[in-house]
Amino acid sequence: MKPLALSQKLAGAVAASATLVACTSGWGAYDSPDYGYGRGASTSSSGYFVVDGGARGNKDTYLDAGIRAECIDWSGFGGRGCFDCEPQTNDELLIACTDARYEEFDDETRIAGYSAATPRPALPPRGPDLPPFVGDHPSEPGEPLPPAPPCPISTKPNPVMVLGATGLPFETIARAMGSAATIFYAERGSCEGVASMLIGEPKLSGEIVYFDADGTKNRCTLSGEHPADVTTSALFATTCAGESGLSEQLTLPANVEDYVGPANTVMFTVPATARERAISAAAAYKVFGFGAGSGVAPWTNEELVFRRRASSGNQQTVALSLGLPPDALRGRDANGSSNMLAAIRTSPNPQATIGFSSSEIVDPNRDVLKALAYKHYVQPVAFYPDSDPASFDRRNVRDGHYYMWLPLHVLARTSAGEPIAVANPHLDPTGAKKSARDDTVRRLVYVMTSRQEPPVRSVDLFGALKRTGNVPQCAMHVQRAREAAPLEPYTPTSPCDCAFEAAAPGATPPECKPCASSFDCAGDRPVCSFGYCEGAR
Repeated sequence: MKPLALSQKLAGAVAASATLVACTSGWGAYDSPDYGYGRGASTSSSGYFVVDGGARGNKDTYLDAGIRAECIDWSGFGGRGCFDCEPQTNDELLIACTDARYEEFDDETRIAGYSAATPRPALPPRGPDLPPFVGDHPSEPGEPLPPAPPCPISTKPNPVMVLGATGLPFETIARAMGSAATIFYAERGSCEGVASMLIGEPKLSGEIVYFDADGTKNRCTLSGEHPADVTTSALFATTCAGESGLSEQLTLPANVEDYVGPANTVMFTVPATARERAISAAAAYKVFGFGAGSGVAPWTNEELVFRRRASSGNQQTVALSLGLPPDALRGRDANGSSNMLAAIRTSPNPQATIGFSSSEIVDPNRDVLKALAYKHYVQPVAFYPDSDPASFDRRNVRDGHYYMWLPLHVLARTSAGEPIAVANPHLDPTGAKKSARDDTVRRLVYVMTSRQEPPVRSVDLFGALKRTGNVPQCAMHVQRAREAAPLEPYTPTSPCDCAFEAAAPGATPPECKPCASSFDCAGDRPVCSFGYCEGAR
């Protein structure tokens, strides 16, 4: 049997997951196909419940979703209600009380024909695709580069072979590692990264890049094929079943570990001059599922609705979050992340333009792009990724108020629970360097995934992540089991909330005390972690 394409399998996950849990309140691909807030009709036409004193809250919504009534503070979110106990479930995390800024988006007013009590409408026939975006001034092909020189694998200190998806700040990681590791990197797709670790193919070969200890990126040509010591992916390994030579029944073997790396935020974005500040999941379902027939003004001109392709991690995240098949989104293909920036920035009608992209495109371009606050299913209000649109703290991603993000993955072989190097006859023909190579790979993997401080502590690795909108796992308090799956509470082994918030751009919170060791810490922050006193696990 021919393996299903990745987009087909993800589309199947939408339908299958919805069917399996159709008895629960619905959000995206992993819950029921309910269109609005849960299953029950609200007690008023607005969807709000009037309580003593005139406060309004989504009572039926919350109770249908299994929210504990005794934990709802009905004064929260402008009378809509928030969860005031320790959140333990996806829904409780999404509606937890917070002082972060929020925006309102009234589905009944903004979506033509919307009713919270009815199922999401079935998608119309797809029809022909619009021409993809090519830009007003497509770039001319440049002069071919000269052949790259041989890779200096025998003269650079502690070489490590890395293969897979982009997304990590390798230049800064190289500076943070110093002479402790020299990264030799071959860019490949996410599933190729998974396959390289699990079945040994593809290997690093031909022209690749490497990074000096000062972060300089260099081209070079490998002699022969080198197995990857470390691989990277923007997808969970199981999502790659049947791809890149992998088995249709894919599970990670006991000697391979998926070290979850930084969380990468995906945002609906509009031109900076647009008036809109928010969008809901229900509205985005119509905009990207129905195109010109969405009935969601001002985004009714499909020529100005920009998407990616089904193979894009961003499109998969958006589609699965909304409950759409990843290959069924309407709008124009932006032709890549960089072109998404150009498509939105050069739009002839900024007010009617919308797209989506990940943080490394949106955050460095806040002067021309505006991230919309996003209201996921069951949420009464919309949240920005940050505590307010001018910040870079990613607080709402970290605590579960902002739903759309995907984790980057770092895969390595393990022994006794620790990352190890892969046998490489080019680097270690006799095996005499195995112990040293294992130590090098272990340190690099742990620095890449923020599980330990880097050898060169003066390098602002957290700042590099922050400036591209990524969140190290040590600053996350939620996790998920696969793309767009429900959120779960998470406690990092070595927390870095203070170090992350203190990194530029940002400021050290007043409760964060610098430390050299845990002897400098006390009270409810007894552990010294990444240079600050943090709470114990």
